[in-house]
Amino acid sequence: MNRARSRTISRVTAIALVAGLAAFFTRPEGRAAADVKRSFFRTTPDGVAALARGIARLGRPTAPRITPLADAEPVPGAIVLLSPQVVPSPAEVHALLERVRAGGTLVYAPLLVPTVYGTFRVTPLMDSLGVAFRMTREGDVENPEWVSHPLTEGLPSPHPPRRVLRRVTERSLLERVEAERGETRRPDVASEGSIAPVERLLTTGTSEDRRWIGAGLMPLGAGRVLVLSDDASLSNARAGEDPLALLVIRALLTHTAPADTVFFDEFHQGIRGYESTARRWAGFALGTPGGRTLFHVLVAAFLALVCAGLRFGSPMTSVAPPDRERRSPLEHVSALGDLYEKAGAARAAALLLLARLARTARRPPPRDLPEAEALVRELEARRGAHPALASIRRGLRADPVDLTMIAAGIDDHLTKRPTP
Repeated sequence: MNRARSRTISRVTAIALVAGLAAFFTRPEGRAAADVKRSFFRTTPDGVAALARGIARLGRPTAPRITPLADAEPVPGAIVLLSPQVVPSPAEVHALLERVRAGGTLVYAPLLVPTVYGTFRVTPLMDSLGVAFRMTREGDVENPEWVSHPLTEGLPSPHPPRRVLRRVTERSLLERVEAERGETRRPDVASEGSIAPVERLLTTGTSEDRRWIGAGLMPLGAGRVLVLSDDASLSNARAGEDPLALLVIRALLTHTAPADTVFFDEFHQGIRGYESTARRWAGFALGTPGGRTLFHVLVAAFLALVCAGLRFGSPMTSVAPPDRERRSPLEHVSALGDLYEKAGAARAAALLLLARLARTARRPPPRDLPEAEALVRELEARRGAHPALASIRRGLRADPVDLTMIAAGIDDHLTKRPTP
């Protein structure tokens, strides 16, 4: 292996190594801190695969749901919807709550999304349940306590959540709208209206008079909704040591039948189906900023190698066996001879051909036709007359010089007569 090829291989190896390291550190599984998904499929710290397996081991089958909640298969009896990246539409919210009213169970943790107005987004499902995130103030997440309830009995001391929920009543909604419009509130509006009540399970706050919701159970028709302010306790990183995960498992085991399957909503995590590893990597390389940057850098690096004229291998020097050659060896010489004749350089080409013959006689290459004929005479004097040498002489005396005849004579002489 020559030095140039070694340099080429080392450069290609270096590019591949750098690309591999960049892909490893920017791969989808390695960006959990910036791309948090409470997904059934994820075994990274942000996923909830451990929670799903724990529920399955305790007697409730678990499965992902990768279709929408409306205009698809019926909504299952138990569904877990955690920090949905895709907001359920009003039609999906209606179908989901109708299933809960018919006896289903929903575990729901809304996604915290700030708005440009300094508040937090209220989704259609949050609005239907009458909950919203509270702008966290000093002391809001302190002193977490379990409220006496069968689901909280015997649980270890709770961990403080990162955020809390507040109730959104019809009165508060109307007050907010009227405040934005500069109007005054009507005194005949009920305080709770049709908003479902909440059985508080986990509360926080330093004020005994007003505690905020960390977890609550909302009866809705024949079913119920377990609403959580923070689902980080259910992640793979914390589910094994946070008692809130035990609360969720208890609620699902209590309010579902043994034959029920607990479905984790993956559609609203942005997952539309099962993907192969190759498809995920293709999506990463073409569908993410980091992947596209890496792809462009790789293309530019290999184009630089190509433009530099670096070889990725040695030329093929082997010759096909005579019985497999598809053309006569002299066909190429004949074509070159025609080119030399058209260029008026047939004599120069003949002298170049005879240089090979001169080396076998230990003589310098001939510089003109007389020296070429002298070379042929000398070879005849040394080895005797030979048809190949006669053929070379006829080719030199032809007008114009017959390069094909000369080349054939040289080959015949060198292959059939031993060199000195």
